[in-house]
Amino acid sequence: MKAIIVNLFRPLLICLAVITVLASCDKDESPLPTPEPSASATLTDPITVPFFVVTEDGEMPSDDGQLLYEARQHNPLLAPDGHQLTWGEFSSVKGEMMAECTDEGTRVSLNLSGLIPYGQYTLWNVTFEAPGMDPTQEMLGIDGLGAAGIGDGSDNAFVANRDGEASITLVSPGGELSLFGSAGACTLTDNFEWHLVGAYHIDGRVYGPDLGPDGTVAEQFGFIHRNGN
Repeated sequence: MKAIIVNLFRPLLICLAVITVLASCDKDESPLPTPEPSASATLTDPITVPFFVVTEDGEMPSDDGQLLYEARQHNPLLAPDGHQLTWGEFSSVKGEMMAECTDEGTRVSLNLSGLIPYGQYTLWNVTFEAPGMDPTQEMLGIDGLGAAGIGDGSDNAFVANRDGEASITLVSPGGELSLFGSAGACTLTDNFEWHLVGAYHIDGRVYGPDLGPDGTVAEQFGFIHRNGN
């Protein structure tokens, strides 16, 4: 085992030795600057967004067996097979999001499970200025909202498979968002708080840069990143 470790590190040790010799030959030469690592983050355990679904009585759901309605028009929240979704089904999303800032913008890759089988989804960038999301404010204190990806809705949609699983990768270049406000080219560092939110489309349709008509869509899950976290 020791021999394997030594062999793995041998090229690095040789490089360090060469650098040391070169440095000793010219004491006045300034050392090369160390490049800063690119901003990146891996987020797990997405939250369930509870603000856009209600029970039959118009209350926020709390029990897995409660049937759900879309909060704006009180339409039943239906699965693609026609049955009415329960809070247990709606709140079961799990997964991981890997985000990295690149020259093209913020690149995200999602691997998800617990989605509504065959459900139509879209992804949305949501930004907040300090102090971040505030449930006591109208619109939760949102500073910007728009379709993730290039912004026209052409690359932010996906459909879950029969097991409720899906994977998607996209890049958001930053700038003006499709609905209002803006996002930085690197949302990990340029925005105080950034959410990537997944919306479920009850009608099975997508609407480009718009979420869709009231009563046809419910924001279901989200990954949250705060600058400095």
